[in-house]
Amino acid sequence: MKNISFYRIGLLFKRYFCENWKKDVIVAAIIFAVEMLTSLEQETSHISWFLLFIFFILYSGRIFGMLGKPQRAINYLMLPASGCEKLTVNLILSHFYYPILLIAASCLGIWASSFFCYFIYDEFTFKSIEFWQTTRIWSTEIWIGVLFMLLSNAIMMFGSVYFRKGAVIKTLLCELIFFKLYVISIAFFAFKMAVFENAIITTPDQIYWAKVILFSLMLCMTAFFWTLSYLRLKETEA
Repeated sequence: MKNISFYRIGLLFKRYFCENWKKDVIVAAIIFAVEMLTSLEQETSHISWFLLFIFFILYSGRIFGMLGKPQRAINYLMLPASGCEKLTVNLILSHFYYPILLIAASCLGIWASSFFCYFIYDEFTFKSIEFWQTTRIWSTEIWIGVLFMLLSNAIMMFGSVYFRKGAVIKTLLCELIFFKLYVISIAFFAFKMAVFENAIITTPDQIYWAKVILFSLMLCMTAFFWTLSYLRLKETEA
């Protein structure tokens, strides 16, 4: 068990899909239906994006939900796979598989609404393609959003390992406090630099390095919570 086995990782994926594929299909169908219905009025509603965020949070917050139930926890911990392998599988599921599943369902819903618009308004446009054509995927705002989601998912995953009861609610409260302290710290640092050291960030080089520091900090914190999740899982197994 000391070495990571891709065979055991594959078996963990197989186990997950055998047990949860129906739930995932239902969630994807909900996102598809909401996106299709809210996109019929020419503009995509914020309802679908709100649902995407809620499902992301709930999924990551319940990824280790079986540990809160004694019998399921024993069955899961007794699986012939290391803690690192279990964490790797759940990390891929919560940070990559599930977001891609929901975004794909959202895009399909937008495309379906475009077909309906062709019959209703005699106008046919692939709105999701228009969205990506008009969105600068390399923009700072997009990547801050991506890194924010990664960090948020990492915190929720740690909460699902750490808390036994009410993991989602407890972790959400802790996450709100964490991000509030994080924003206050960034604001204090920027104020100190601007007032006491007279270092207002205005030049392109300063802006570039400010972005690098912000991105690096968010990535480091994401890796930090991944590590905490692994250590907590190992402690639970012991």
